[in-house]
Amino acid sequence: MPCRLLVISMILLSSGGVLADEYRDKVNEGYDFYKKGVYDKANDSFKDAGIIKPERALPNYNEGAALYKMNNFEGAANEFESSVAKNDPRLKADSYFNAGNAYMGAQKYDRAVQSYVNALKIDPRDENYKHNLEMALMQMKMEQQQQQQQGEGDGQNQDQQQEKQDQNKSQDQEQDEKQEQQQAQNEDNKQEQRKSQQSGQQKQEMNKEQAEQLLARYEDDEKETQKRLKQVMMKGRSINDW
Repeated sequence: MPCRLLVISMILLSSGGVLADEYRDKVNEGYDFYKKGVYDKANDSFKDAGIIKPERALPNYNEGAALYKMNNFEGAANEFESSVAKNDPRLKADSYFNAGNAYMGAQKYDRAVQSYVNALKIDPRDENYKHNLEMALMQMKMEQQQQQQQGEGDGQNQDQQQEKQDQNKSQDQEQDEKQEQQQAQNEDNKQEQRKSQQSGQQKQEMNKEQAEQLLARYEDDEKETQKRLKQVMMKGRSINDW
């Protein structure tokens, strides 16, 4: 989609004065650089011309053309829009058209469509305007379809991520439940061990008490036996035994 660079020498108006001469010289200098393919110097010359005559639309238009050749599509679109804003009837339709081309290069297809439509409003018979509008509409439709497909793909990815998160959450819950059950089992085992220890201590205490009781009974029986023996011995004695 090449830009239309108007032939500078054909559209310049003759006017007197030093500024007019400087302006014309800078425009023609930029045009010479442009024809040679030295677009950066051409852009500088057009910019200087715009400083000399800021009300003119031509320097912005030609700056846009030079920037477009340098693949600076955003900068080119801005210069063509500036050219449109200065309402030069000789440049306005082509400024819209070239702004559309720059927007196409920047992949801003909706802005390109609007620029081509504006160009066709001024000159509805231009076949280049119509052709590029159709191209822009096609590109915009393709971009919308890609965005829609990407959105659906993102939605599926989100669903998969959510499903994976739910699975991980379920696994975590299951693991937590197992840990809680294990902790409860450990606690039950500890309680059983404590009960067993308490029961053992009670048995040991009972055995000790029983032993003491048995010992006390044995001592009582021993005393009773000694007492009976002493009584028997005393009954069996006579005076002669003394």
